[in-house]
Amino acid sequence: MERRLPPQYEGWQAHEPHMRRMTTPELVSEIQDGPPDRRLAALSVIDLASVDPAIVRDWVRILPDAEANELAGAIPVLSPEGSCEEDARWCALARDAYQARRLPTFLVVLMASLEAMESRGCASASAEWERTADWLGAVVDTLASEGDEDALDDISLFVFENYLDREAVFEAFCGIIVRHEWFARQVSANPSVYLARLPEEQKRRALLEASQAGGLPFETAWRILNEA
Repeated sequence: MERRLPPQYEGWQAHEPHMRRMTTPELVSEIQDGPPDRRLAALSVIDLASVDPAIVRDWVRILPDAEANELAGAIPVLSPEGSCEEDARWCALARDAYQARRLPTFLVVLMASLEAMESRGCASASAEWERTADWLGAVVDTLASEGDEDALDDISLFVFENYLDREAVFEAFCGIIVRHEWFARQVSANPSVYLARLPEEQKRRALLEASQAGGLPFETAWRILNEA
């Protein structure tokens, strides 16, 4: 399905063939100074690994949402030419970008970059999962204090519903249950959304934490989970 974009980006795909023949400095210039349709086209073909990280971070801050989403898509996750160090760089960028813009595309890139580190067998992958888990706990606390329900839903959808089999993410998840009664109620009322694929020990732990933090009684939540 084609994306719905504001009118100023109409016809942006027509620029792509020409953009693919441009050098990285020329593409950077287009993104810095070009009109919206050419900026989007340049973002769709640029090799971000060749761009000064400070420039990329500046783009995260200033680009309109449609272009920031294209920027996220340009992050070279699982590039054959990539390395563990570059994957870690993209993880850090995606965390900072999501925190700054709250666009779910950066969550998708973050988790894909972590998976890329696993696929490469990076020694630093475990530490990067831990770092991300700590970050998730802090971000959820902030979003909850601000009442940003859309962003909280994005984290549930793109992270907790898919990555609780990673120990660090599961620990962060349980910590959030303990700190936030609304989340304890949410998890215990809809346990299969989060817990269906987990080992029984983790299912029990999460639902016990939820019941103690203000969610449904453990026996009720356990029954809901097993009847789903």
